[in-house]
Amino acid sequence: MAKRQPPGRHTYSPSEVAAIARITKNTLLDWEREGKIDPVHRDHNNHRVYSPEQVSSIVRLAGICPRRRIAVVNQKGGVGKTTTTFNLGACLAHAGMRVLLIDLDAQANLTISFGFNPDEIEKTSHDLLVDEETPLDQVIVPTDFPNLHIVPADIRLAGADVKLREMIMRERILDSKLLPFHQQYNFILFDCPPNLSSITINALVACTDTIVPVETQFYSMKAIDDLTSTLNLIKTKMNHSIRTWILPTKIDRRIKVHQGILAMLEKNFRGRLLTPIVTDAKLGSAPMIKQPIIYSFPSSRSTTDYRRLCQEVLEHEPQAGGDLRDPAREPATESVG
Repeated sequence: MAKRQPPGRHTYSPSEVAAIARITKNTLLDWEREGKIDPVHRDHNNHRVYSPEQVSSIVRLAGICPRRRIAVVNQKGGVGKTTTTFNLGACLAHAGMRVLLIDLDAQANLTISFGFNPDEIEKTSHDLLVDEETPLDQVIVPTDFPNLHIVPADIRLAGADVKLREMIMRERILDSKLLPFHQQYNFILFDCPPNLSSITINALVACTDTIVPVETQFYSMKAIDDLTSTLNLIKTKMNHSIRTWILPTKIDRRIKVHQGILAMLEKNFRGRLLTPIVTDAKLGSAPMIKQPIIYSFPSSRSTTDYRRLCQEVLEHEPQAGGDLRDPAREPATESVG
């Protein structure tokens, strides 16, 4: 296993803390004066700053206790699913949330990004899916980062889809395994494989939300349409509605094609479009040093983007989302999976 550098130390401003905890800055000051929060430090500019531990206690004090399960999904590869799971999960944990990441891709890139060797791990998400006797707590591994755990993956997942198709209630296996642990985590994020296999269907049935990373290319709209059909099937056949958010990735606003695709996404997915993630070479460097972007390059543009995405996810009330179903589309009738 690669040696990992210790995580860096990062802080939050009063405005960021207030937004995360959904309180006013005056309330924050009142809690400090009342001794409900540990003494607040100041940075080199004499500005008040809060540690991740303080943010966690403030979130609990504010009564914020989300229970969300988010599938990061797109059947097209290379759009930023693993990058989003890796960095959004770390930002949520850094903001005081208890977070579990589940690697469901046989390539195990999320697992490798945290410095683990998939070949050296005894039990992975493969066992969770295909072995009825393997519960969730036997496959959870702590990372080097506070509040952040992972269920690793390995190459055996490449054959899991065939095994799943032979199992009873195959679409609900992951959901049933997670159910006893819902209260232990504020967020569970699934890094899905680049297809709409039985593994992906399991993640969709187990989730409350999806984040769909999309590149600013015209055929990305086709991928969204295919996913929409699958989500509609799950809603129709299994009575399970999923709130869906679109996340543009690898954005360069100087490129006219990117500008056009963003405009198209804003028109078609108004109210469900998350703030885009810009192109940044540091996003590719972070997994190489086994640290999410918030720890490896805390001053980078990508860290700003993912902290903003984290704040958006925390601020979105559950009822604010919606599925992507076109009201004019007839309900699908074929079987799921």
